[in-house]
Amino acid sequence: MTESALSIEKLKPNFSLENINPTNGIQWSSLLPIAKSSFDHFTHANNHQQVMVCQAPSFFNLHSVLADFAKDLNIEQQAYALIFNPTQPQRPYCVELSQKAQQAFEQTMLQMEDLLNKDFGSELLAKEIGEELAFMEESQSDSLSKILKRLNQAQVPEQLLNLIKQLFEYLVELPSFTSIQKFYKTWLNKPTLNYCYEFTRATIFGQYLAQPTANSAELVEVNLGAIHHSASGILVLNAEDILAEAKLWFELKACLTTSIFSWDKLQGEKLTSQPQHLSVTTKLVLIGNANAIADLYELDPSIKTLGLLETELPLEVEASSTNINLYLSHLNGELHQCGLSSLTTELYECVLNYAAKLCEHQQYLSLDVQELITLLQSLELNQFTANSQGFTQALKHLNDNVNNQQKFSDLSYTERQTNICLSGEQVGQINGLSVIDFAGLGLSFGEPIRITANVFQGDGDFNDIERKAELAGNVHAKSMMIIHGFLNQLFASEHHFPYSGNIVFEQSYHEIDGDSASLASALALLSAISKLPIQQNTAVTGALDQKGNVLAVGGINEKIEGYLRVAQLVNTNQPIRVVIPEANLNQLNLSQEVLNAVEQKQLSIFAVSTISQAVPYLFNLPAGDLLDEESVYGKINKLINLPNDEPGLIRWLLKKVSDLFKF
Repeated sequence: MTESALSIEKLKPNFSLENINPTNGIQWSSLLPIAKSSFDHFTHANNHQQVMVCQAPSFFNLHSVLADFAKDLNIEQQAYALIFNPTQPQRPYCVELSQKAQQAFEQTMLQMEDLLNKDFGSELLAKEIGEELAFMEESQSDSLSKILKRLNQAQVPEQLLNLIKQLFEYLVELPSFTSIQKFYKTWLNKPTLNYCYEFTRATIFGQYLAQPTANSAELVEVNLGAIHHSASGILVLNAEDILAEAKLWFELKACLTTSIFSWDKLQGEKLTSQPQHLSVTTKLVLIGNANAIADLYELDPSIKTLGLLETELPLEVEASSTNINLYLSHLNGELHQCGLSSLTTELYECVLNYAAKLCEHQQYLSLDVQELITLLQSLELNQFTANSQGFTQALKHLNDNVNNQQKFSDLSYTERQTNICLSGEQVGQINGLSVIDFAGLGLSFGEPIRITANVFQGDGDFNDIERKAELAGNVHAKSMMIIHGFLNQLFASEHHFPYSGNIVFEQSYHEIDGDSASLASALALLSAISKLPIQQNTAVTGALDQKGNVLAVGGINEKIEGYLRVAQLVNTNQPIRVVIPEANLNQLNLSQEVLNAVEQKQLSIFAVSTISQAVPYLFNLPAGDLLDEESVYGKINKLINLPNDEPGLIRWLLKKVSDLFKF
C-alpha cells in the first residue's frame, strides 16, 4: 500500500519565491492592516471614542507595533503652564497654550527675571514702575510693557497677561526673591504615543517633591505625570499593570469621564494650595493578552461606557506573495535594529518554513518574529553559514540548550527501559503517538506510546485504566466513551455487545489528556475482539467520532518526528509507517531528517479520513462490512453474533431482571 503514501511535496510548505524582492524596514502597518485601520480610526480628530483596547498574543512587542502604526500620526503639540497667582496664592493658574505661545511665555519669564535682578533700589524701582518703567528704556533694556507686547503678539490669553503683570509687581516687593522658576512650570504634550511602563500614582498623576515655602507655590517641585504629558494626546497602558492597581484605574477613568484632572491626585504631602483643574482630552490605548483583557473587563464591566474601540492582533498572516515580501522585509528591519545582517536569498525558504511551522499551517506565517530573530542571531554569532544547513545548525544549537527532558526520554528507549515494539505483529497492541509538554523551559517533543487492549466476556463495558487510576483528563475520558459508542453502534445495534475490555497506555506515569489516541485505541480494541494481529511498524494518531470519522489532532509534526527519532534509537531495520488524519495535511511541516527518511523509503505516511480507511494499514485486511466474512468488520460481526437459539436483546434484559428478583 505504499502507492498511497504521501509524497514529499505534501509534507512541507511550498512557497512561491518568484518576484520576491524584500526591502529593509518595519512593516507592522502592512502586515496588520485591520489593526492599523482601527488605530487610524481611533486617532482621527473627528473620532470622540476615548479608549482603544488592543488584545494581542504575549509574544508581540506592542511598543514596536504601535510605534509603526503611529509613525504618520500628527498630534498637535499643545503646551501648558502653571503660574503662581498673587491674588489667590492658594490657587495657581493653569492654562493651555499653543507651542508658539509657550515659547514666548518662557522667554518673557526669563526676561522678567533679568529685570528683577537688576541692582536698583526698591524705592526707585517702585517709582519707575509707576511711570511704566521708562528708566529701563534709558538703560537700553526691555521694559515690561515691551515684553508683554511680544506675548500679546503670540496670542496669549488676556487673563495670563494680567496675571504676569500682577506676578511682576508681587515679586518686586518680595524680599527673598531668588529665581522666577519657582513661580511657574510649563510642559509640552507629547506629539506621539506616550507609553507608561509603570502604573503608579507618581507616574500617572505626578508627585510633589517638596513642601513649598510660605511665600511661593514652589511649582518647580511638582513632578508631572503621564496624564499631564498626554492631556491632549494618547496614553498607552498595560492591562496587567492596571489590574495590579485597581483603585488607581478608577481614578484615572474618572478623569477621562469628566475631562478634568484635579491636582489633589498627586502623590506626596498634599499642598495647602491647589492649582486650577487641568482640562484633559486624553485618549487611552489599553494593551494586553487575552487573559489580561478578560480580567480587566471583569474588574470594570462599565469600561465600555467610555466609548470603546476594540481590535485584536492575529497570531499569523496568510502566506500570500505580497505578505511573504512584507514578512521578509520586516525581518530585515528587525535584524537591522538588532545590528544583524539582512537575510540572504539562501535563507528565505528555511525562514518561511520555520515561520509556518511555528503556527502549524502550511499557508500561514507566524508573527512571533522574535523567535526567528533569536534563531538568526544564533546563526550569525556562531558563524554558521547563511544557508539552510547553517539555519538547521543554529536551530539545533538553541534546542540543545533546553531539551534535557527529551534526552532523558530517549535514554529510556535506548536502554530498553521503555518497551516499544516496531516490528512483527501483535494482537491487541498498537503504537500510538503522543506529545510531551513541559511548563517552563523545555521543548515539546513527540514519542510513541504502546497501547494495549484486552477483551473478555461481559456486558459491553470498556474500561479506561488511565481514567480509573485518575491519570487521565476529561477530554481523554470523553474519547473513550466515543469509542464505546462507535463499537456499539457498529456491532451491537440489535443486541447487546457480549464482550467487555480494558484499554491501557503502557508505561505511562503522568497525566494524559486529549482525544488524539482514540483512533489507535479503537483499532487496538478491534484487534483484541477479532484476534487479528496489528502491524507493529505502523504508528497511528487521530481523534475519532461516533460515526467513525477521523478528526484532526495537534502536534502532528512533533509526533511524526518523535516516532522516527525513537525508531532510529532502537535501531529498527524495518521501514516504519505512520497513519495520520487527512484533516492534518495543511499542518505538515516536517524536518529535513524526516523528508530524507521518506525519500529513502524508510518512512511512509498515510492520511485517512475514516477508521475504515485506516484498518487495511494495520491489519492487511479491508475493513469491509458486517456481511463480508473476509473483512475485519465481518469477522468481528460473526464472532459476536448470537446463535439463533440465543435470546434477543429484550429477552436477555428480561432474564437479567428476573435473575435479580430471585436473590
